[in-house]
Amino acid sequence: MKSKIRFKYACLYVILLTTSFSHLMAQDSLAVYVEQAVKNNPRVRADFAAYQASLQRVAPAGSLPDPELGFSFYLKKMEQVNGKQVGTLSLMQMFPWFGTLKAAKSEMSWMANASYERFRESSLDVAYNVQAQWYQLNSIQAKLINIRENIKLLKSLEEVALYRYKSPGIKGKSSSSASYSSGSSTVQLAASAMSIPQGTGGMSGMGGASSGNTSFSTIAAGQSVSMGSSMSSSSMSGSSGGMSDVLRIQIERIELENTLETTQSQFFSTLAVFNALLGHPSATLTFVPDTLQLKPFIANDPAAWQILVERNPLLAMWKAESAFYEAKGEMAKKMGYPMIGIGLEYMINSKNPVDPNNMNTMSNMNGMDMIMPMVKFTLPIYRKKYKAQLSDSKFMKQSAELQYQNTQNELQASFVAINLRITDASRKIALYAKQRQLAQTTFELMLREFTTSSVGLTDVLQVQRELLNYSLKQVESVVEYNTAVAEFEKIIAKDDLIINKK
Repeated sequence: MKSKIRFKYACLYVILLTTSFSHLMAQDSLAVYVEQAVKNNPRVRADFAAYQASLQRVAPAGSLPDPELGFSFYLKKMEQVNGKQVGTLSLMQMFPWFGTLKAAKSEMSWMANASYERFRESSLDVAYNVQAQWYQLNSIQAKLINIRENIKLLKSLEEVALYRYKSPGIKGKSSSSASYSSGSSTVQLAASAMSIPQGTGGMSGMGGASSGNTSFSTIAAGQSVSMGSSMSSSSMSGSSGGMSDVLRIQIERIELENTLETTQSQFFSTLAVFNALLGHPSATLTFVPDTLQLKPFIANDPAAWQILVERNPLLAMWKAESAFYEAKGEMAKKMGYPMIGIGLEYMINSKNPVDPNNMNTMSNMNGMDMIMPMVKFTLPIYRKKYKAQLSDSKFMKQSAELQYQNTQNELQASFVAINLRITDASRKIALYAKQRQLAQTTFELMLREFTTSSVGLTDVLQVQRELLNYSLKQVESVVEYNTAVAEFEKIIAKDDLIINKK
């Protein structure tokens, strides 16, 4: 009965597993992809088929052996006192020793339980792999957005540098008020071109700045003209690199464009792995949202380890394996006792001719069919095979217990390591967010100074690289955090809803 209930719940496992991702936002399609992966993944389907097959072995193991029906007849009737014997019909049923069938059924039930836990483990593993690949796609997409924004910035800087090179007359007198005013406009436009919009770079909810996509192209048409008329000739000649600035910006932009192409190839490679988990063609397009939210996680939960020990499918599988070999040993012990057979034999007789002069003829039994009850015993006298089976079960049970202990030790090490990874990633997220904010402020100030020729292009590009680096590292830290949380939820089977069934 327990196996039937377990099978019924296992048939609903896929649906129940995928509905457990309620913490994800409604617009996030990750839950949909997890559902598709669990339903379509060949590994999960294979393990479920193996579990179904193991369930079919439970009922036969607890059944009696088939009865034996025999029929024999004489080619020539055998004469006896009570008639001529034509043939015999026999029926025999063998009964194993008391408790043998129960032990056999228990053995197969525990084997089915072990298969069930393997199925759970593969389902949770696929769900985790889908999440891990999904976060990698988010990370790569955020990197693409950052690179494109920086390419736009370099193009704007190139326009400014080219305009300054082509307009030598712009190096006129300097006016502090005009320079500050035009510089402020230029800084505002450059910051708009550089900033990563909130929600597109994976910074939502983490202190990321939000700004538009205004380009530097308006500078050449307007602001830079008024600014240039007030610039000091001496300051311009002291900090401007002329055409060399334009060429250096082009070199930087070409390198970023090459990085963009490499990153796009990486995106499609990761997408192919993601589609393989879902059972889709490798070129299938996948919707990846621009925002990357932090997964909820309760740090330093004192009950987490106990939950892991109770729910982890690998530990449950080794427990079932241990119980399986224990039941197998009990069955081997019972098989060492005699089997009892109970049956009937029916003898078919025909009448002998009656001789009135022969008084020895038993006329009242002449031609009467006979029924003979039978009892049969097996004699298990060859004890070596039974002793070997008992030893085999004992050693295999010991092996399963040691495997359980080894798995528990490995999970404990993973438990500590994952918690440290989550703590480290959380610290990095806060660190890179602060560094990114400071780099953003520094970059805006240096852009203002660059427009007034107070600093050279080298310093601007250096800060621009640092700002890009901090933005990418912040996204990578969020991905590392979410991946570690997903792995933690996997080993404690957090999203396994049917584990609490009775």
